[in-house]
Amino acid sequence: MNKSSLEDKINSQRDLLDGYLKKAKQAGIDQVEIFSSYGYSEDVTLEKSDLNNCTATEENMFGIRVIENGSQGFITTNHLPTLWDSILEARSLARSQTTPDVDMVLPEPRPLENRPSQYDASIDALGLTDLVRIAKQALDWKREKFPLVSIDSGEMSISKGFKLIMSSTGVYGAELGAGISASVMGMAINGDDIGSFDYDSASGNDLTTFSKRWSTAFQQFGDKCMGALGARTISSFKGKILLPPDAVYSFFLGSFIGSLNGTSIRKGKSKMQGKLGVKVADSKLTIWEDPTLDQFSGTTAFDREGQPTKKQSVLKDGILETYFYNTYEAKKAGLVASNGFATGGAQSQPGCGPRQLQIAPGTSAKDDFFRMDEKVLYINRISGTSDGPSGDFSGVIKGGFLIENGEKIPIKEAQVVGNVYDALHQIEAISKEGELLGESYFVPYMLLDGFSITGNANG
Repeated sequence: MNKSSLEDKINSQRDLLDGYLKKAKQAGIDQVEIFSSYGYSEDVTLEKSDLNNCTATEENMFGIRVIENGSQGFITTNHLPTLWDSILEARSLARSQTTPDVDMVLPEPRPLENRPSQYDASIDALGLTDLVRIAKQALDWKREKFPLVSIDSGEMSISKGFKLIMSSTGVYGAELGAGISASVMGMAINGDDIGSFDYDSASGNDLTTFSKRWSTAFQQFGDKCMGALGARTISSFKGKILLPPDAVYSFFLGSFIGSLNGTSIRKGKSKMQGKLGVKVADSKLTIWEDPTLDQFSGTTAFDREGQPTKKQSVLKDGILETYFYNTYEAKKAGLVASNGFATGGAQSQPGCGPRQLQIAPGTSAKDDFFRMDEKVLYINRISGTSDGPSGDFSGVIKGGFLIENGEKIPIKEAQVVGNVYDALHQIEAISKEGELLGESYFVPYMLLDGFSITGNANG
């Protein structure tokens, strides 16, 4: 499978799906949407610090929406020969609905920007042999640099594919994508001293970019695993926490971003309801969505509904500027059209959310956070619970450090509690440096103050 064959496949499917849309129109089915997602991948897996398996997979999924008189039916299939039957089944599902809504309609077509292709043709020269080489290299790195680290699992992949959307209203969009990626998970073991699990990954559109990112990611993985050895308990205290990029998003900002979902706003399940134009975070925090960036994995000209995407502000100097809408939620909110935030794929109806958030870097040097004299708790990740609507969270800190007088002390059995929406106002500093999470979201380090840390009283 290469770029040329994928382009031929898109053209062939476009003609085929256009025929089905015309047939649907003739049958009195006026609103039909077909989302096609095709993927081909070659994979090499690791298990227990050794090569495990080599596979190649191919799949083409179709998500079919039919809307009739304000009611929606949705079907997913991977069987192209019976696509027409799936359209009829989706119509039957729509007709069986008993709660029609005038705002439930397919969007009209809108012009899409021409964005650079995220398919680098050099990827076509790679295959399973290259993945095996990358996997063996990772095992060599482990033996040479991190002999105490056990790789529980890992995966190296080359993926290629496309997404295509067409509808009876005239919506059309198609994009190719390809990349190479790797991930690894494991922990360090030194006799009876067993560190906590950790994980890292990297991806790229070409081998050179990937190799550089993967080397860095594996080094970080090994360092984190080794740094978790010798963990000890600490006493409880209230003070500062330091969040690396992964934790900033998963533990801190994830719940806040979810609260901007148009559905949650409409249903009154979000604390951000009615907050547009209001200062909801520290003025040091600025976030925007940018799906236009070249060689980023979330770059796309259109969303799940074939509507145009663009760079747009979400949070400016702590002031909320945007909610995330698909077509239905936009209409329920009284807007003319969505703002390009429909999410999902062939296996789901359109949701609401971002795809490529960027968090503005701050003015502090990351390394300065690790040289502070006062007590700071570095939180690698949290194993616990969080409540989206209220923002309350609590959990056990995994792979964390106590930073005091420039010393990093690995810890265990410590817990942290707090509230996401309160934490938005507890930001003390943001780093100039950051990381690309999933090669898509840029996230810096953040230092926050005023958190309650519960440790072992005898630590």
